[in-house]
This record gives sequence, C-alpha cells and structure tokens, in this order.
Amino acid sequence: MDDTYCCLLLGGAGYIGSHTCVELLNEGYTVVVVDNFVNSREESLRRVKEIVGEDKAQNLYYYDVDLR
Repeated sequence: MDDTYCCLLLGGAGYIGSHTCVELLNEGYTVVVVDNFVNSREESLRRVKEIVGEDKAQNLYYYDVDLR
C-alpha cells in the first residue's frame, strides 16, 4: 500500500460501498474496506475485483471488523 492516494471505506461491501470501491479503484486509489458483513457479503468485493480487473484489484484490501 504505497500509493499516494489511499481511502478507508467503512461498510464498503454493501451496495453503495461496493459501487464506491469500483469508482475509487478506477481513479487510482488504494481502498481499504472495513465491514462486519452483517448486511453484506464478501462476494460483493470479489465482484468488485472482477469489474476493475486484476491490476487495480491489487489495490483493494478488506477486513472483517465490527466497529461497534
């Protein structure tokens, strides 16, 4: 994660979050997603990786964390 632009995205595996991930990755950001996967699934982040392609998908990191 040595890119200039990095974004922490809470709830990034949900509907809005996953679409935001795609946009940020396409703009060259490194995206760190923190989600507890209660209202979402890891599958949505796998799909994000497919959409953006292998090169950009390397800039997506996600963690199963509940911040409550």
